[in-house]
Amino acid sequence: MSLVRLALAPAVALIGLAALTACSSSSGDESNSASSSQGGDKQVSPPAPKPITKALTQAELTQAVLGDGEVLPGYTVHGTKEATDGQYCNPALDNSAPKGWVRGSDASYEYNGSTLNMADVRICLFDTAKDAHRVYTAWKGKEKSKEQPAKPAVGDESTLVINPGSSEDDIDGYSRSGKVVIRVQIDGNTGGDPSGAQAMLSATLKRLQQLQDGKPATVTAAEERAAR
Repeated sequence: MSLVRLALAPAVALIGLAALTACSSSSGDESNSASSSQGGDKQVSPPAPKPITKALTQAELTQAVLGDGEVLPGYTVHGTKEATDGQYCNPALDNSAPKGWVRGSDASYEYNGSTLNMADVRICLFDTAKDAHRVYTAWKGKEKSKEQPAKPAVGDESTLVINPGSSEDDIDGYSRSGKVVIRVQIDGNTGGDPSGAQAMLSATLKRLQQLQDGKPATVTAAEERAAR
């Protein structure tokens, strides 16, 4: 073998090794990039619903109702959170508790210290999901042209009603989860935007779910609205 060939052999080997390393690195980068891209495009599915099946206590229902600093900005509790009498969970408004009613809790909210544009949250617990469904269906009414589904859905059933009845700037929201029905009413200051009612529905249900799991209620309406 000539001296020239002997001198060139190590250099050729080094060039081949460098090329192989670069190819391997490039392939790895492409694989990582593809993996990263696929991971970034993957849609995270929403958590599975947790129907309210537990007979929550009066104290737990009251804790689930949004308080000061937990409702939408500008709203504060008018008076105090209260235990709800059965007649106020009855869409028939006939001064009687609806079939299967167990207990409830509610609160009204002033807006910027005024009682002109108020909001209301009511939670009603029933013996069975069938009893709750009956009240949910009656409460939301039959104004199909004014209804729109909550997006994302809140609980097993949920509906938003834009300007119910003869109102011009009101939003009502209804949700049923297992044995519980939640009603939210916002009178005025909505501009036809249902996101506030949706956030209050969602926050109230998540608070009930936290309490059912033995945890304190911490979710706020402001957080739910910001997350949309």
